Amino acid sequence: MKKLTILGLILSLLLFAGTASATKGTVGLGAGMAPDYEGSDDTEAVPMFMFTHMYDSGRFVKLMGTNMKVNLLANKQFFVGPALNYRMGRDDVDNNRVDDMRDIDDAFEAGFFGGIDYNNLLVGMEVLYDVSDEHDGWSAQGTLGYRWKATPDLAIIPGVFMTWADDDYMSTYFGVNAGNVGTSGLPNYSATSDIKDAGINLVVNYTPWENWGIMGLFSYKALLNDAKDSPVVDIEGDDKQVTLGVMATYRWGK
Repeated sequence: MKKLTILGLILSLLLFAGTASATKGTVGLGAGMAPDYEGSDDTEAVPMFMFTHMYDSGRFVKLMGTNMKVNLLANKQFFVGPALNYRMGRDDVDNNRVDDMRDIDDAFEAGFFGGIDYNNLLVGMEVLYDVSDEHDGWSAQGTLGYRWKATPDLAIIPGVFMTWADDDYMSTYFGVNAGNVGTSGLPNYSATSDIKDAGINLVVNYTPWENWGIMGLFSYKALLNDAKDSPVVDIEGDDKQVTLGVMATYRWGK
C-alpha cells in the first residue's frame, strides 16, 4: 500500500509539472564516487544525474540524484512543497564484518521542504519520513549556501548543512543488537536521536556553450555523536565521508 502511495505521489507531482508553461530546464548525467554505506571507509562508483524544470511563476521541479523537490508557491524568492528521497540500503558492502550484519534494504522517504533565495543567499530545510517500513524514522536537514556568479559562464555555490535523525533512523543504520548483528561479531551498541552529521557542499557549474555545460559536485560530511561512535563507523568505517562527481549538462529555454 505504501509503495502505491509513493507511486501516486510521484505521478501527481509529474502531473503538476505538466500543467504549467516551462520557461527553462536543465538535465545532467555523469558519474562519481561515494561511500558504499553511510559511515564506510570504502568507496564505490555511482551514477550521477539531475533534472530541473523552471516556470514563469517561480514554481519548479528539481531532481538531484535520488532527491526530488517540487515548489508549489508561485514565488521566485520563497519555496515550499513536497519532497521525495530514495535512500540506498546496506547490502553487499566491501567491509566483511559489516557485510555479515543483517542487510538494510533501500528506503523511500517522503516529506516537505522550504527555502529562501534572497540576493543569492540560499537557506533551506527538509524534513523526511520513511514510508517504506525500512527504518521508520524521521530526519531533518538544514542548509545554508551562496550562489556566486564568478563570470557569466561560471557559477560557484558553496554551502554548509547539518542533519538530525531520530531514534529509529539511528538504530537502523548505526545500532548493533541481537536483531541485526548477524555473524559480524561487532559489540552491541545503542544509537539514539541526535545531530547525525554536519558538512559542506560545493557545486561548480560551467556553461561556456549555448546549451551544454559541465557541473562538478563535492560533498564532505563528518558523522557526529552516536553515528560517529557506532562500531560500523568507529571500528570498521570512517566518520569522514566524501562524495564527488562530474556531469555533462544540457539546458533549454530562456
